[in-house]
Amino acid sequence: MVISTLTDKGQTTVPQEISDALRVQPRQSLVWEIGHDRSVVVRPMPSVMELAGSLRSDRPFTNIQEETEAATLAWAVLS
Repeated sequence: MVISTLTDKGQTTVPQEISDALRVQPRQSLVWEIGHDRSVVVRPMPSVMELAGSLRSDRPFTNIQEETEAATLAWAVLS
């Protein structure tokens, strides 16, 4: 069991063991989901570049900026 403490400002440090297991980097965003039983699931938010190229489309993308925008929109819909 790994324990961290919530500060007066509502912050906590992700223990090294957890950040290593999640393979997260400093300043990477984390997605927090609360279950009906008050349990919490934390997942690293993939970067836009990790999502680029993962979308299916009937039309080709004209450039990387368009694909990046589409991947960002797709992630927002899934969240």
